[in-house]
Amino acid sequence: MAQELLKLGYTKVYALKGGWNEWENAKYPTEPK
Repeated sequence: MAQELLKLGYTKVYALKGGWNEWENAKYPTEPK
């Protein structure tokens, strides 16, 4: 998914090891919707 977004011109794209749930479980920063 990240590679496809980069091809479309997005520049702030990151692949999260373990996915979104692992990111949130680790209490890393997120922005509200």
